[in-house]
Formats: sequence, structure tokens, C-alpha cells
Amino acid sequence: MELKDLRQDTLVEHPELGVGKIARLEPEQNQAVISFRSEPEFRMPIKDAISRLETRPGGGLAAYLYADPEKVLSWVNAGQLRLVGAALADLGGAGRTKDLQERLEKPVLSLVSVKWTPWWTNKVQPSLKESEYFEFQKPHTYRLKEGVLVGEIPVESLVGGKKATPKINPNQDVSEVLKQLRESHAAELKEQRDSHTAELIRQRDAHAADLKQQREAHAVDLGKQREAYSADLKRQRDSFIADLRQQRETHDADLKQQRDSHDAELERRQRKEEALQSQIKTLRAEIAANREESRMEIRRDMLEIMAETLEILHRQKGHPARLLRDVEAGLKLALQAGEAQFYGQADQTVEYNPELHEALEHIARGEAVTIIHPGVLIPGIKTGNYILLKALVKR
Repeated sequence: MELKDLRQDTLVEHPELGVGKIARLEPEQNQAVISFRSEPEFRMPIKDAISRLETRPGGGLAAYLYADPEKVLSWVNAGQLRLVGAALADLGGAGRTKDLQERLEKPVLSLVSVKWTPWWTNKVQPSLKESEYFEFQKPHTYRLKEGVLVGEIPVESLVGGKKATPKINPNQDVSEVLKQLRESHAAELKEQRDSHTAELIRQRDAHAADLKQQREAHAVDLGKQREAYSADLKRQRDSFIADLRQQRETHDADLKQQRDSHDAELERRQRKEEALQSQIKTLRAEIAANREESRMEIRRDMLEIMAETLEILHRQKGHPARLLRDVEAGLKLALQAGEAQFYGQADQTVEYNPELHEALEHIARGEAVTIIHPGVLIPGIKTGNYILLKALVKR
């Protein structure tokens, strides 16, 4: 058979198991499930099914054997023409005597202990050539006539290769003979009608059974598909939940690591800030101590120079102008001794700054003022300028 024929409800024939139907295909397991009478759930690989199974038509001998083998066996003795017609249907409508023997001898005749040669030669073959349902073609080929269905071939016993006909007495009246023939024909028609009705009922029952089997198989397949789909959804849901849980745990771990790192960084910065504050405090203390020490030295040097200046004033010897120059020179020396210097010049206009200027009256910051006397400061690079004497200003 071909791959395209491998589908559900296809009628097939196995060399050992006989006729069966493909119940379903299981592509996941690469298997076909075939329903034989002896093996309702026979499984075989798909490639073996393609190579070993042969497809059979629905109205041929294989279909009758699958549906009702007892009925087929009854045709060996009463219904030989229908049996041959069913075999020809399996052969595509025509076949040689050898082909018919292969289709009928082992699968059918051997089951009821009937020999092929006498059955065929003495009873069936002569009737085939005379039957209106068949035509004979040389060499030894028989064919179903066009349009003939197997179910239309009557089921009847063959006597000596011909139909059984009523014996007619030559001395009987013609009307009596006609009556006898009419009754025989009516009985034959009734038998054919009854056989045809029984065949229709059997086909209907077989069709109903097939439909029921297909419906049950379909329900089973739907149930399996539903279970597989539910299991797949459950696996996907469990996998999604596991992924979310893992992502949440990873995120929580990352957040904890970041928080710990941030807390450690804050603590490190806090310690560094405390260390800097401590250094600033120490530096300020050192600056204050150094500044106080510098002030003491400046005061000491200035006092010494001022003492010399006062001594000059006490002597009051010499010209007043020269005396003033000496005093001014002494003050400059005192300033130089303290490494101090003047800032601002007399009559210079500046903006008032309380940190640098001293006013004789209330003046707002930023107001324009005139310097009366410059101020004195000790310049500093690291600690800033130290104001010894603010500059005296006025409006």
C-alpha cells in the first residue's frame, strides 16, 4: 500500500491475520493500530504497515469477510456467483482463474473443507459464462459487467453448473407449464428479494457497527488529546511558575546584594567623612594654635619695636617732622616684624564690608565709602588672610 492510503477506517489485508481496518494512527509512536477479528488492537510500525498491508475496496470480498465471515462461508454452497463477484471486486473488477483461486481457496474454501478444482470446474465456472452479471474474456479472464454491484448478484445454489429449474412433464398442458414456470420465477424473485433485503440489513448493521466503532474510537482519541492537552498546559503552567519563582529569587538576591553593597558603601563613606571631619577638626585646632602662637610672636615683636618708638618720643629730641618719620618708620618695622602689610589706600573709594572696614557711623554693606586710614593684615595661603587692623572708612 502507499502512504496516502494509510488513514483511519481504510480496509486492509494482512498476509497472516487476514482482513482488518485501520483503527487509528499514532504518529508520536510511529505506529498504526489495526483492528483484526483475532487482534482488535494490533500495532505495527508505520513503515511495516505500508510494506505488508494491502488496501481493499469497501464492496469486495475483504469487506464482507471483515463484516460477516459466516455469511461469506455460506456462499460456498449457496451463493457461489456472489462469492466470485466479491473476489473480482477486490481484484479491481476483473481477474484470471489463478487470481480468483488465490483470493478464494485459502481464505474461504479451506475453512469449510471444500476443494478448489471440483468446486470451480464442476459448479462455478459453467455458471459464470452463462450469468448475466459476468463476461468472459480470453485467456481465462472473468470480469464484472459494467455497473454491476456485488450486492445485486443473487444468492442461490447452482446445480450442475446451472440454475435449478423445475422439471417439466412433456405431457402437461402449456398453461400448466407456464403456471409452473411463473411460480418458479416468483419463488426465485422472492428468494432474491429476501436475500437482497437480508444483505441490505446486514450492510446497514455493519455500517452502524462501523459508525459506532468510529465514534467510540473518535471519543477515545478526543479523550487522549484532551488529556494530553491538559497535561501540556499543566507542564507549561508549572514551568512558567518555576521560571517566575526563579526570576523572583534571583531578583531578590540581586536586590539584597545591591542593598548590602549600598549599605557597605554608605558605611565606608560615613567612616571616611568622620575621618575627614576628624582631620578638619585637628587641622583647625592646629591652625588655631599656630595662629595664637603667631599672634603672640607678632605682639611680642611689635611691643619691642613700639617700646623703641616710645623711647624716641620720650626723648623728644630733634625736629618734629623727623620725629614723625622715625615713628612711622618704627611702626613699619613693627608691621614687618609681624609679617603684616597694609591694605587699602587713603581717599580710595570702595564698597563697605564689615569684615574689612570699620566705620564711625552706621553704614550698610555694599554702600560706597572712602578709606580714611588703610587696614593691616597678615597674608596666609592655607588659612586665609588674618586681619590685624580694619581699615577706617567714612561716607
